[in-house]
Amino acid sequence: MNFDFLNLSGYEMPKAIEDRRKEWVAYGEDNNYYAFLIDSYLQSATNNAAIKSISDNIYGEGICIEGKEKDSKEVKELRQFIGTRCLRKIILERKMLGQAAMQVIYNKAGNDRKVVKVKHFPIHTLRPEKMDSEGTINNYYYHPRWSEKKRSDVLKKIPAFNTSKEKIEIYIVKPYLSSYEYFSPVDYSGALPYVELENEIADYLLNETKNSFSGTKVINFNNGIPDNEARDMITRDVKQKLTGSRGQKVIVAFNENAESKTTVEDISLNDAPAHYEYLANEAMHKILVGHRITSPMLLGIKESGNGLASNADEIKNASQLFQSTVIGNYQDELLDCLSEIMELNGEVPELYFITSQPIEFTSEDQEADYTDNKEKEAPVDKEEAKKEDDTNLSAQTGLSVDPKFIKDALELYKNV
Repeated sequence: MNFDFLNLSGYEMPKAIEDRRKEWVAYGEDNNYYAFLIDSYLQSATNNAAIKSISDNIYGEGICIEGKEKDSKEVKELRQFIGTRCLRKIILERKMLGQAAMQVIYNKAGNDRKVVKVKHFPIHTLRPEKMDSEGTINNYYYHPRWSEKKRSDVLKKIPAFNTSKEKIEIYIVKPYLSSYEYFSPVDYSGALPYVELENEIADYLLNETKNSFSGTKVINFNNGIPDNEARDMITRDVKQKLTGSRGQKVIVAFNENAESKTTVEDISLNDAPAHYEYLANEAMHKILVGHRITSPMLLGIKESGNGLASNADEIKNASQLFQSTVIGNYQDELLDCLSEIMELNGEVPELYFITSQPIEFTSEDQEADYTDNKEKEAPVDKEEAKKEDDTNLSAQTGLSVDPKFIKDALELYKNV
């Protein structure tokens, strides 16, 4: 009997692969590590929510200039310099892929250039050129689909920022990490095994629901073994009728006689629901830790408690900690990059991101504010209160009418 064994190896960090025959550097053994990160973003519910939430918080309400209103001329010019949609894409890729690319566009080539526009450029389409003797990356190579690249394809070479006199250059937003000169790994790399685990659990449970091979029923055909074509037809017909999430789970067996019928030994997992629940919760927890999410409530994940209001303090404190330890660092990094680009044009204004809070108030806050306001209200004289009651049109609507207005209206009606 032959057996195939699956090697469950641990997660390995990708490497920058330099090939003597190539001028560019590959990312990972298959030069397709970005695709793996994108799939991890799309397939894992927790990873997707974390990256999307962090990206939205980094952007907040957009970029602004210190001392200027959002609708001022200077801020409008800034947001034309780097568009809202481009900035959102840059932020998303910086978080999801570990680095991002900006296309720096000048008014002309040559000397005395001015930067007129900054646009997003998809980082997964770029590969760095090998560093020169001084450790500088001078160019990046572009291909729309590196996984489909052919030897005959001609790659487009784009100069790196501040290394040429070309009209267009590429600026890479890449945090420093020792021994990672070409590519910067994602900051949640420690959670990637759990991202895969979450994906595998979801795929397994879905497959278990649709096409489980649990051996709860055995169908034995004890009148001989038909040829391959007949067996395929019978097996296909039985599975179509009896298997699936709403059908009976069966095993189709062909035997020479009843004495040689198939036997099934079921290797079951005790307390399977609890086991998978533990794995799913553990995966989610580790992914949140990898992204430094201070509280699941920031992603809208409700934990045990009596309600949203009872977690108001947790949300506030977690939001403040999250802003200072995670979001603020991303914002500062991006602002430094933009300032470095804008310095080529002269003096750079003080830039900042307008922070948006995930929650502005809760029911507890509203009740507290209501109580405070009631306590601060001045006492009302009983006679004054009675006068106000007399002018009430409806206690239900809460509308009041000035008596003088009624008198003037009646006089007008008489004159008609």
